[in-house]
Amino acid sequence: MDFTLIAHRGYSSRAPENTFFAFDLALEEGFDNFELDAQISKDGHLVVFHDDTIDRVTNGSGYVFDHTLKELQALDAAAKFKGDGDFSGAYIPTLHEFLGRYAGRAHPHLELKSREADLPAMVADALKTHGWLDVAETGTFDAPGLTVSSFWADQLYRSKVRLPNVRHGWLVNEVNEETVAAAQKLGFDAVYPRAGTARPETVSYALDRGLSVRGWGINDDDDMARIYKSGAMGTTVNWPGEAAAFLDSMT
Repeated sequence: MDFTLIAHRGYSSRAPENTFFAFDLALEEGFDNFELDAQISKDGHLVVFHDDTIDRVTNGSGYVFDHTLKELQALDAAAKFKGDGDFSGAYIPTLHEFLGRYAGRAHPHLELKSREADLPAMVADALKTHGWLDVAETGTFDAPGLTVSSFWADQLYRSKVRLPNVRHGWLVNEVNEETVAAAQKLGFDAVYPRAGTARPETVSYALDRGLSVRGWGINDDDDMARIYKSGAMGTTVNWPGEAAAFLDSMT
């Protein structure tokens, strides 16, 4: 069974999330699919960052959208990381930096994190600028390749209209008849349920209707086993190396 492990915010259990340390480590360890988050700074730059606020990860405080790019990139993006290693110089990258660095080498699963209506268009322009649309129609998890995702159906729809040939996956709490129908109506290519809600019958229902399925929200081995046994095609996970060893032990 093919099952792809997607390094969540890079190899984020072993390096500071959404930094080049984490993404580079994922590639070095053989995980060329990784997830990242995009939102907009106060002065209109696309930055790779997950939370609404900078408090949990950095040595700063406040909302991302209240800080300029210069202010954000002056922060220590490894300030709150509890793992081992020297991560001196870790900073919040721009999306343009990310796309230039990994062009031709990876399959980013790019999540539209924030709600600004301009975000999908700005991301689409960045992808075009860096040539990522050239790999948009490769296989579901091929690298190089490209996927856009979001929890926000309106954001994902705005993106799909602009990038019709790019794979778009809707992050949902669970797959059911309603979410599958909505995904099909909006023209999405995939539905991504929380791993703890995945069931073989609902995953099969989505797959039978032409949608690809992968999981998110892996907290432990039970979640990993559940999403794997559900028939999904992969999942994001903070600890992809350990997850690969766990799946090997199951087969």
